Amino acid sequence: MSNRHEQEKKQFKRLFQQQGVDRFDERFQVLEAFLKLEHHVTRTDISRQLKDDGVHLDDGFVTTSMEHLCRFGFASRVDFDSGEEILYEHRHLGVHHDHMVCAKCSAILEFKDEALENLQKKVAEAYGFYMLQHKMEIYGLCSQCMANRKNRVPLNMAKPGEKLIVKELEAGKNMQLRISSMGLKMGDTIEVVSNGFGGQVVIAVGENRLVIGTGMAQKIWVQPFERIEILGGAGSQGIQAGAGTPSMDLSRMKAGQEGTIVRVSGESHLRRRLLEMGINRGTTIYVEKYAPLKDPLELVVKGYHISLRVEEAANILVENVTSKKR
Repeated sequence: MSNRHEQEKKQFKRLFQQQGVDRFDERFQVLEAFLKLEHHVTRTDISRQLKDDGVHLDDGFVTTSMEHLCRFGFASRVDFDSGEEILYEHRHLGVHHDHMVCAKCSAILEFKDEALENLQKKVAEAYGFYMLQHKMEIYGLCSQCMANRKNRVPLNMAKPGEKLIVKELEAGKNMQLRISSMGLKMGDTIEVVSNGFGGQVVIAVGENRLVIGTGMAQKIWVQPFERIEILGGAGSQGIQAGAGTPSMDLSRMKAGQEGTIVRVSGESHLRRRLLEMGINRGTTIYVEKYAPLKDPLELVVKGYHISLRVEEAANILVENVTSKKR
């Protein structure tokens, strides 16, 4: 990664000097601070890093410098539906990834899936559409938030997009009659359209939209209609392997064996790193060899050679394991 950063600095110097960008030295300091930070960062994060480096620049200058970095392809600006400060991430030329965003804790998970990329290309071709660029943002609940969440929650705690079942009305007779008169009853399947605007929850019951105040929503207890099993979610059985096909942890596979990944578990930072390495559901993985002391494993994923410790490999479930020499 340091070699890549050095290359970025050389390109920065060449481009910014060619273009005659003002206050070159100070903008270079902004670049250096940005390169020290990983994942998604705010202008505040960059300013804090500058101060740690003993550099004091006003916020407006940092913002315009980041705009220059975005313009010349050193950074990308990402604006998720969180309403929070603008985020920036490193832009590595020729490398594309998408995002999953937790609607509760705002955690951001980067992922890349070749099968999904190819499918998008096929869809564009089917419509005679020439695709220049694209981005995918999946909003939901991360495995940690799902693990910490109770099975039943009051409606006002539900997130937009969730499909739920009404399980209990913790209300007096008059309020129960009001809820019933609105067309909502126990056992109904609902979808949360929006939550929090003006202290109201908007839900869909079939093709009908209902607007429910916070006070009433607190009395309506719901649970997921179809619990979505996040890859590796705590307490989750995960994604089931195909019927009748044996599955095992990657750490139990032998050298020369190949299998298909069906689940990636472990702590969130480990799953993020594995997904960024191309280790995701549906991918074929091949065990090339073990180190002399049986740790780490040498693997082949999507044509790339990678190493994993045995304890990390134990978080990857595979099926259709067969012996295959390469």
